[in-house]
Amino acid sequence: MRQNVEHNNNESEEDISFLTTIEVAELLRVHQRTVQRWISSNNLKATKVGPRIWRIRKKDLDEFLQKE
Repeated sequence: MRQNVEHNNNESEEDISFLTTIEVAELLRVHQRTVQRWISSNNLKATKVGPRIWRIRKKDLDEFLQKE
């Protein structure tokens, strides 16, 4: 059974999409460990979804890139 999910009208699909550390590393052409360091130093916002698994919102990545 499929459920319809309603999103807040203020949030676009881009705001709620998540990327893995590997995907971010590939996009920015850096090593995955570099992305992990940015997360651990609180330079890049991320959400922990498992013991060693992080997800980065596209919106947070865009904000990070604007600061740099």
